[in-house]
Amino acid sequence: MEVGNTFMLSRVVKMVVSSTVKRSPYAVNSVFPGVEAQLVKTLVNEVIKIFNRVPLDVAKHPVGLKSLTNHLIHKFILNSEEGVIKAGLVGIGGIGKTTLAKAMYNRVSSKFDATSFVFNVRATAAEGRDLPKLQKKILEDLIKYDGKVDSVDEGITLFKDRLGRKRVLLILDDVDSMEQSNALVGNWLGPGSRVIITTRDAQIFHLAKISSEWIHEMSGLQLNEGLQLFSWHAFLRASPITTHEDLSNRIVEACKGHPLSLEVIGSFLYEQKNPDCWTETLHNITQHPEIHDRLKISYNALSADEKEIFLDIACFFIGEDKYFPIVFWKPLCRMVESAIHSLSLKLLVRIDDNGVFDMHDHLRDMGRNIAERERTRLWKAVDLRTISNDNNFSRLQLNGGNPPRPETSYGSALRFLHLEDVPIDGTTRAMLSPTLIWLRLQNCQKPFQFSNFCRSLIQRPFRFSLVHRISDLRIMQVHGDIYSFQHSLSKILGNLSQLQHLELRYYKNLNSLHSIGNLSMLQCLDLEWCTNLKKLSSTIGTLSQLQILKLRYCKKLNKLLDKIGHMSKLQHLDLEGCTKLNKLPQTIGNLSQLQYLNLKGCKKLNKLPDSIGNLSELRHLDLRWCEDLNNLPETIGSLSQLQYLDFAMCEKLNSLPDSIGSLSQLKHLDLAGCANLNKLPDSIGNLSRLKHLNLHWCKKLNNLPDSMGNLSQLQDLDLRECENLNNIPDSIQSLSNHGLRIEGTL
Repeated sequence: MEVGNTFMLSRVVKMVVSSTVKRSPYAVNSVFPGVEAQLVKTLVNEVIKIFNRVPLDVAKHPVGLKSLTNHLIHKFILNSEEGVIKAGLVGIGGIGKTTLAKAMYNRVSSKFDATSFVFNVRATAAEGRDLPKLQKKILEDLIKYDGKVDSVDEGITLFKDRLGRKRVLLILDDVDSMEQSNALVGNWLGPGSRVIITTRDAQIFHLAKISSEWIHEMSGLQLNEGLQLFSWHAFLRASPITTHEDLSNRIVEACKGHPLSLEVIGSFLYEQKNPDCWTETLHNITQHPEIHDRLKISYNALSADEKEIFLDIACFFIGEDKYFPIVFWKPLCRMVESAIHSLSLKLLVRIDDNGVFDMHDHLRDMGRNIAERERTRLWKAVDLRTISNDNNFSRLQLNGGNPPRPETSYGSALRFLHLEDVPIDGTTRAMLSPTLIWLRLQNCQKPFQFSNFCRSLIQRPFRFSLVHRISDLRIMQVHGDIYSFQHSLSKILGNLSQLQHLELRYYKNLNSLHSIGNLSMLQCLDLEWCTNLKKLSSTIGTLSQLQILKLRYCKKLNKLLDKIGHMSKLQHLDLEGCTKLNKLPQTIGNLSQLQYLNLKGCKKLNKLPDSIGNLSELRHLDLRWCEDLNNLPETIGSLSQLQYLDFAMCEKLNSLPDSIGSLSQLKHLDLAGCANLNKLPDSIGNLSRLKHLNLHWCKKLNNLPDSMGNLSQLQDLDLRECENLNNIPDSIQSLSNHGLRIEGTL
């Protein structure tokens, strides 16, 4: 909860408590003398708990869920048992264990000191993201821990030392081994804590010595509930249409109340109104009663492109932002966005509000089983030396292991290669294919130098170099402290004419980047944490398609070339942490499509060029911690689309130009820590859309203009530590009657 919200909440609670005390003083004060302040504190803390818990998305159509949720909450959580209770939900995949656990979590999370919901324990552990990382997630959730957890034993010690007194709710989703259970939950829980474990294997509960009274075995939906859930997906209503009522009942009965099957098959049949198709689907279900076979009915009906995208997501892209996969698929599929939308409508794939892919674990397992049989994708942590010589992989992702054998063939049509913590050298040439579209290397330099890999790209044992073998590459991501051979890297880049996204992060030996001007298709250049990069290539201005440029924490970069103004399509420019950057070129004003400009932590930047006002599409401008910034150009008022403006900790800034009142779209203005700011211009009252104004720690600010009373949309005003502020005008005080939250009053 925001601090301003807390302040306003305490005022409201204090008014309620005071009113109660006045109406019935005996009821409170005579029984608990002086209790009003404590009541306010307690109530505020309880309400903050409620508001701070972000509810989990449960189900669009939670049929049959409410009564079962209520029953188990009272049985497992709200009983009178003061000790620790470990309970379990067991059942086959897709039966609704996770959905039920999320519903319970949403209902009772506010009743605990802290909560943690750990999703997909089985998959996370199996994919090489080890148990200490899950332990760290629990510590982050429960005590905001931001340190490291290097081993399971260290995690358990931290649990015991830090959490023994807390009353917590911990939910572990899809546990399939005692190793996981022992690492994530033990005898470190405080009194009144509750643990809920979901699993497909009841043996887990027996080994964990969880009594049968605390175990709930999941069963399918009743026939009427199953029909309702199926109908919501097949007909977008709670019951079937008359012409399909009999077939609907028979399909629901054949699915045996299995919720995931009902949802997926119902969504598949939504567009299939022909009764013959429904009859055929019923026949397939009855002939192949296994759940994977039922779900595969929907998969089999997909187009070829939809199948490829589904399998890629199942094997590689769960939890990934959709941006890179879409770039990857576009050369391979004709209608990528349409295919993704179709998969989403059929409930085979989920996309959250942030554009991140997700998938039910049963569908994921089905997809991986299909891919494993086809032998077109490899995504497991395996010893590369054990892979046979004859392969036809089109996608390859490996986490950890030994270096590949030079004689191994990985397929002539490899399109996606992701190596993480895999030591590589020149033998990696075997993995390169003329069809490669996406290359991702993370921490692959040891014990072999990455320069060996670079050499393998430019050696000419044949007529053409291996660079020409990957000339169709669209995405190149290399993370890690890469050793030497910068000259070879430049030669590589000069030949990747189709490259759209180049990401070289944590490349400490990179001090310049040549041949980049040849990347005529490049849309995103990310050089974050290239801490020795001193300058950009003079050819950067020729990148006519570039939309995103990230140079965060390039700490030796001291200037931007004038040619940066030639990148007419640039929309996102991130220079955060460029501590030696002391000025921006005037040509930056030519970036007519720029929407996002981050200059946070550019400590030597002392002014902005007048041309900044030409950025007519700019929506976000961050100047936090620009310690030498002492004045602003009047032209800043010309940023007609600006919505977010942050000057926090610009300690030398002593005034704002009058033109700032012309920022008609501005919603957020942060001046926290501007210790030399002594006044605000009267024009600030013209910011008709301003919602958040932070003046915290503006120590020299001595008055606020009356015009601020015109800020009718203002929701939060932070005046804490404004030591010289004499008074708050009545015009501002009156805004509090319309919902304004004021933090820090005289």
